[in-house]
Amino acid sequence: MSTIEIDILDSDKATEQLPRFSDILVDSVEGGALIGHVIPVNIAAVASYWEDVIASVGAGERLLICASVEGQIAGTVQLYLSPEPNAPHRGEVYKLLVHREFRTRGIGEALMLAVEAEARKQARTLLLLDTVKGGAGERLYRRLGWQEIGVVPKHFVDPWGEFKSSVYMMRFLDLSTS
Repeated sequence: MSTIEIDILDSDKATEQLPRFSDILVDSVEGGALIGHVIPVNIAAVASYWEDVIASVGAGERLLICASVEGQIAGTVQLYLSPEPNAPHRGEVYKLLVHREFRTRGIGEALMLAVEAEARKQARTLLLLDTVKGGAGERLYRRLGWQEIGVVPKHFVDPWGEFKSSVYMMRFLDLSTS
């Protein structure tokens, strides 16, 4: 089995990987992921999305964490660092994406463990995320100790236009286990 390498990309390194990030997002949508895009995937919208993420990374608002296998980015996840003065302890996890070619190799779990470790380094003790109810992501998050805090019926549509419910989840982090 190939080794999974985890990196946090700055905006310059992320810009170099823009085509790969777009490829991973398109692959994820075409594989059924509910991540803000539908089929047919609007490539310009995908590129614009990643440009906004990279700008946010450059502004220090979020971390872009990547998993690579044999030098190729296989997946990503983002940690948004809540900037509000009353929320210095909170972070939000966005868009855990693993290219279908690399699924079932533990990459999603490795990325989630990395996002939790980075959140601890940033003194974030509460993490939030949402995911499709009943999906692989929900199963992964539950296995990693995330707790459900609520379900929103018909929150969004899947890539083919069918309504899906989202489940909101949270995880408290102990900073002493950094």
